This record gives sequence, structure tokens and C-alpha cells, in this order.
Amino acid sequence: MELAVELREQGRGMAGALLVLGISFAYTVESWRLAADISAVHLLGFVVAGLALVVLITRSVGFRSDEDAESGGTDTGLRRDGGSPLWVEFTEIVFQSLFIGYATLALLGVVDLRTPFPVVVRMGLIQVVPLAVGAALANELLSGEQEELSEAGFPQNLGVFALGAIFFAAPIAPTGEIGLIAAQIDWTRVGVLLLVTVSVTYLMLYELEFRGQSRRLQGRSRWRQVGQTCIVTVVGLLVAFGLLVALGGIESEPVATWTRRTVVLAFPAAIGASGARVILG
Repeated sequence: MELAVELREQGRGMAGALLVLGISFAYTVESWRLAADISAVHLLGFVVAGLALVVLITRSVGFRSDEDAESGGTDTGLRRDGGSPLWVEFTEIVFQSLFIGYATLALLGVVDLRTPFPVVVRMGLIQVVPLAVGAALANELLSGEQEELSEAGFPQNLGVFALGAIFFAAPIAPTGEIGLIAAQIDWTRVGVLLLVTVSVTYLMLYELEFRGQSRRLQGRSRWRQVGQTCIVTVVGLLVAFGLLVALGGIESEPVATWTRRTVVLAFPAAIGASGARVILG
């Protein structure tokens, strides 16, 4: 299998992990505290039961598309029908979930080099189940074409972007996690977070072969794709800022404070905006 195809498959699983279920866990302080508070037996039971569910989902719908599975699979191991070995897909999903889980926690400043190693391991195990469920479902829910859905043009598509951004960001906006994360990240991390937001948005729209990608690419130069990505990101930023203002509490804050909070909330908002473009057209 070509490297580009393999990277696209892995990237789709990681983005799907965040989009389907995982982003809310990453922004929940209770899930961070569970890593220190939950007993080892309880944690083990949670992971075993959760990953057993992931195995069932993977066996039913599969992570890879049938074409890629048939071209890249081997003849050994337990296969799902028409696909690659089940253990291969399951291993990939767990890897994707751990990678994107730790990457997100590090990006938000929840874990760093000073975090005790046992806590880091436990945080990964807490995050891996919801992320793995999302990764397992990503191919079935978000890939493929829907020719019956016509794509709205600018500025009509702004409503679609805003709807997705609100859907993802509104439940997170009033929580204390936004202020907590914003208070502990420096400006370098804010810039990296904004760059990652733009990059993930572009990948979801134009590179990972999510639903409707061929229509989004049709007749668009690379610069138009970048422009559309920037529009989606700006919508995410505006929705994030609007939610924070509507919920109160930032009007009296320094500009630096509400800027950091806006960027922190814009990450899930932009994922929601690009996800709405994938799902709704």
C-alpha cells in the first residue's frame, strides 16, 4: 500500500476519533482526574469492556474501506467480511486513539514532561476508549460519497459551518475547563493550537477522503482550498468568541485572557464546523 494512502487511512481514523466522540472527553477535567482517582481494577475493567465494544464495531463495519483492505490486507488472521484481518484493524485503531489522545492532551497542556509517568499512562487508558469508538466508526459514518446532497456555495455554507461549530462548542463553552486550559498555556502553545486547528480543518475537508471530498475538490485550486479552510477556521473562532460573550464572564477580562480562551474553544468549534461540511454538504 502506498505511503500516502496509508497516512490518509490513519489520519481519517484520528480525525474521526475526535469528531465522533473523543473531543468532549479531551476537554473534561473529570476525565483527567479519573487518571489519579480511579482504582486499577476499575480502570482495567473500563478499558477491557470498552475495547471489547471496539472489537465488535470493527468486526461489523471495519476501519478501512473494502478497496484498501483488499489491496493492503494479508491472508492471515481473523478477517471481517471482505476486509483486512480484524486484529490489524483493531491494533491500528488503538494506536490512532492513543496517539491522538496524547497529542490533544499535550496540545492543551494537560500533560507535559513534568506529569508523573503512571498518571500519563492512566490518562491514555481513560481517553483510549471513547477515541477508539470514534475511530472505529469514522469510516462507516464519514467516508464515501453522497451525490444526492448538493453543496451550498458561499455565503450560504456559512450557516452549515456555524451550526457544526455551535453543536460541538456550545456544551464545552460554559465549563471551567476553557478557563483552566487558557490559564496554563503560553503564547507559543496558543500559536501551535491555532496552527493545528487550521491544519486539521484542511485535512478533514480536502485530504482524508471524508464524505463529499470529490465535490469539494471539483474546480478548486489549492489556494481556494486554503481560503475555504481559513473561512471555516474564522467561523470557528467567531462562534467560540460569541459563545464566550453570550455566556458572560470575559467582557471584563484582559484581551490576552479572552484571546487565549477563544483559541482554546475554537479547536473543537472548527472541528465541528468542518464536520458539518462533511456530514451536511
